[in-house]
Amino acid sequence: MRLNCDWNTKWTETGLFSEIFVPPVANDSGSAIGTAIDAQFHLMGNPKIDWNVYSGLEFNTTGSFDLSMYDIHASDYAVIADMLANGLILGWASGRYEIGPRALGNRSILAAPFEASTRMRLNEIKQREQFRPIAPVCLEEEAAKWFGCDHASPYMLYTHRVRTNSLAAVTHVNGTARIQTVSASTNRKLHDLLSACKARTGYGVLCNTSLNFKGRGFINKIDDLSAYAVEHNLDGFVVEAKAYLLKSSAFYQAYLRIRSSNAANA
Repeated sequence: MRLNCDWNTKWTETGLFSEIFVPPVANDSGSAIGTAIDAQFHLMGNPKIDWNVYSGLEFNTTGSFDLSMYDIHASDYAVIADMLANGLILGWASGRYEIGPRALGNRSILAAPFEASTRMRLNEIKQREQFRPIAPVCLEEEAAKWFGCDHASPYMLYTHRVRTNSLAAVTHVNGTARIQTVSASTNRKLHDLLSACKARTGYGVLCNTSLNFKGRGFINKIDDLSAYAVEHNLDGFVVEAKAYLLKSSAFYQAYLRIRSSNAANA
């Protein structure tokens, strides 16, 4: 039930509880953390621990792949935001991976949230049914405006009703979205990208789905990420300070034409 956002939301809405905490690590990692807390409480009388959902391994960039397939750019947030706004879908690997089962902005596939066709393309990339919803990641300060969420929701565990018709890619058929909010303190790099997206489009919102081969854990090696980008038709990927754009991507080539045209008309 912990990953059932509808039930999590209903428990909150009952008003029966002064506080509800839904653990975001609903997998073996969570079981290990719970066992450690239980042991610490038993031995020391203190159940409190410091932990972070971004406690996985750092991304491994030592693997080899065919660099000639890519144009490589400095990872400028404004440029990445412009690429996303022009329809590119990008892998995003940053820092340590998430120890829970959901991508929360460190091993994610990101895209602009505006078109229903983007949701369809993301589900094709993910090799899953088209009825599956795509979750939004949102600047914490914009969550109330676009989703009626007036509190931090950093783990993508509750549903909220979408308040605009402009976010078709992340609006489920019932008009709701399973949002993740981001602040500068919870995920600085993703917050900076979302801020650049807001400056570019007026919305500090993106599509966010997990960066993994079907049935496997998060991608954590750059050669695996390159293989995924090619096999699943991403337009490229961003790893820390560099953006790798596939020369074979029709969306990327269209973006280059738009950028060239804009530069010529400037």
